[in-house]
Amino acid sequence: MGGPLANFAGLLHMTMHSLTKSAIFFSVGHVAQVKGTQKIADIGGLSVSHPALAWALVIGVAAIAGLPPSGIFMSEFLVVSSTFARAPLLAVPLVVGLLLGIGALFLKLGICVSGEPRGSTAPEQASYLPFLAHLAIVLVAGVYLPGPIASWFQHVAHLLG
Repeated sequence: MGGPLANFAGLLHMTMHSLTKSAIFFSVGHVAQVKGTQKIADIGGLSVSHPALAWALVIGVAAIAGLPPSGIFMSEFLVVSSTFARAPLLAVPLVVGLLLGIGALFLKLGICVSGEPRGSTAPEQASYLPFLAHLAIVLVAGVYLPGPIASWFQHVAHLLG
């Protein structure tokens, strides 16, 4: 949509999305190692067999879906707001697309997390530190964006137009 607010929102979204996506990759990588497969149909019942991994995946998916208080929620809110301000009719398909994406994410998440355990039930040897570090930044940014970072994003957004 252009403009300083939309550019700020885009920069924030790229940053938050990359941190959240890497956190999800950490948890999905651990799930694939423990279950011995990357096929969603062969992974199930994580909440029973590996509850810590299930929660890591649920929190990561909730953050990437843009649920509050994640930084992605803030960036998506700003994108929708700036779109609504400049072209209200474009905001409708944007919101519909976001809602469809959220539904698809949670549909696939439900397959992996709920139900009877499928695949290996061997204990995991996972390090949650990278996952926690990335998601902590994303969750804090949804509530508070430090002044220097906000100023830098504003400056870059202004340079972009």
